[in-house]
Amino acid sequence: MDTSQDTPNEVNGQAPPLDDEELVDETPQFLNAGADAEEVLVDDDNVPMDEDEDDNAEVQPEEPANIIDMSKAKIVSHTDSVYAVCSHLDPATKTLTVMSGGGDDKAYLHKIAAGNPVPASHLLDHTHTDSVSCVALNLPYITEDLTKTPKLAAVGGYDGAIVLYDPDTGAKLKNLEGPTDVEWISFHPKGGTVLLAGSAADGTIWMYHIPMNKV
Repeated sequence: MDTSQDTPNEVNGQAPPLDDEELVDETPQFLNAGADAEEVLVDDDNVPMDEDEDDNAEVQPEEPANIIDMSKAKIVSHTDSVYAVCSHLDPATKTLTVMSGGGDDKAYLHKIAAGNPVPASHLLDHTHTDSVSCVALNLPYITEDLTKTPKLAAVGGYDGAIVLYDPDTGAKLKNLEGPTDVEWISFHPKGGTVLLAGSAADGTIWMYHIPMNKV
C-alpha cells in the first residue's frame, strides 16, 4: 500500500517549510510583566534638533541694554575700522592731541581743547594705498630744547609708508624708507628722536635717528 498518498503535505518524508508569517510571533512581550505599567508622554516640542538644523539656526541678537554715554568727547572721522590710536595731554594748555589710523587708509590728527568736547580733526595728507596700522607721538619724551628734540608724529601703514608730521599743525615733514609693510612704530623714550618700526611681513625691525637722518 502506498502511504505517500495519505500525507500529501510531506515531501520526501519531510514537512514543507513554513511561511514567514508562521515564523513570526506577534504576541506582545513585556519586561517586568507583573509590574504596574506607566504611560510615557513624548513632548514633540522638545525634540533635539539635528546638527545641521542647529548650525543653520539664525541667532537672534540680544536687545541692547540701556547704556549711558559717559564720554566727554567723541571722534567720528573714520569710515572703517580704527586700527591705531595714541594720545598725549599737554599739561600747560590742557589740550589733548590724538592720532588715529584705520582701515579706510587714512590717518587723522585730532585736537581736543579743555572745556570744548568737539574735537578739531585734521586729515593727514599722505595718500596711503592700504590700511594705516600704527601711529606714534614723541610728545611725552621731548625736552625744552626743541632743536635737539623736535615735536614729531609718526604714521605707518600696510603699504610700507612711514610718514612724519608736525603734531601741532599736521604738516607733513618727511617720508621714511622702510619695510614692505609696517606693523608697529614707537619712539624711543630716551630723547624721543629715535623711531623704531617693525614688520611681520619681512621680519625686520628698522631704527631711524630723525635729526641726523640716519637709518
